Amino acid sequence: VRTVKSGEDVTIACDLSLITVKSKVVWYRQSFGKMPQFFAKYYRTNSYTFADGFNDNRFSFTVNEHQFDLIIKNLREDDEGEYFCGETELSTIKFTSGTRL
Repeated sequence: VRTVKSGEDVTIACDLSLITVKSKVVWYRQSFGKMPQFFAKYYRTNSYTFADGFNDNRFSFTVNEHQFDLIIKNLREDDEGEYFCGETELSTIKFTSGTRL
């Protein structure tokens, strides 16, 4: 659990050294009582795309060969939830540990 206040900025780390296949890294957010939602995907070219509904200029990433860290600026109450990065392998997602805001 990580406690931050509305209006603050927060960075949530995703250590790519824990990920086997770097070309299949994803972020998910699970809001309380809801199913996890696909959030963003990392590309081997050190770039990323957002899923529909998450392409908000408050969200960005620090991206390089070692990290795919999520940055949320001007945090709002509706950003609350558990954030997970992980890798996709066929129809399976292997998550690293999550961060709850």
